[in-house]
Amino acid sequence: MTEYRVAVLAGTPVDTAMGVEYIKNKNSEAEGQYILPLYEPVSESCDSQLKFQYSDNDEKLAVMNNIFDPLITDGVRDFFIYCNSLSGSFDFDSYAASKSLECGDEIRVYTPLQVYRSLGESYSRIGVMAANNLSAYAIEEALMSTRNDIYVIGTGNMAIVRAIEDGLSPEEVVQKCGLEKAVKYMEACGAEAIVLGCTHFPYFKEELAKLTVLPLIDPADRMHEALTGAIR
Repeated sequence: MTEYRVAVLAGTPVDTAMGVEYIKNKNSEAEGQYILPLYEPVSESCDSQLKFQYSDNDEKLAVMNNIFDPLITDGVRDFFIYCNSLSGSFDFDSYAASKSLECGDEIRVYTPLQVYRSLGESYSRIGVMAANNLSAYAIEEALMSTRNDIYVIGTGNMAIVRAIEDGLSPEEVVQKCGLEKAVKYMEACGAEAIVLGCTHFPYFKEELAKLTVLPLIDPADRMHEALTGAIR
């Protein structure tokens, strides 16, 4: 079986571990290829990640170089950005293009924002649950890049992320963070689907699905399809 290394970047150790586990669970012996996810958290906590996202671009660039450069030197070519708010606070597409020129080989990144740019073709009204409002804005911008008349009903709530990182059960997260009310609000506004705009949020996806008939969209699935398609 062929082993292929992919770096998993996310905002904190918790969601990075979630991304690593997500890729491991997607591996199939039938395909004859094993994707080895490399654990690469960008920050040590929710608070430090939030500060990173609001820092200036030079600071972000330095952090990314410290992560990407050694991995590229070691032969890694694919980077799975398992964090919505992180992907919304840094231009990974342009960064990958510049790194490709530097090393003379294609460097590929897979981000939630790439998925959202295609969702605008499928929906006219869509709900967005994000970790913070910077992320909600970036998701809305991505959705509108292919359809500028799309209607976005968005929320940003870092308390949900903290509740997950603190180890609350999915049921407790849904109850204590008012997610039933958030879903009902989006439904009342005519949402046709709800984007789980944070890679922490699939943690409570099954509980949330009990509260609505609307599709719940996890961008990681389409990111994984792009990844496996590129490395075959």
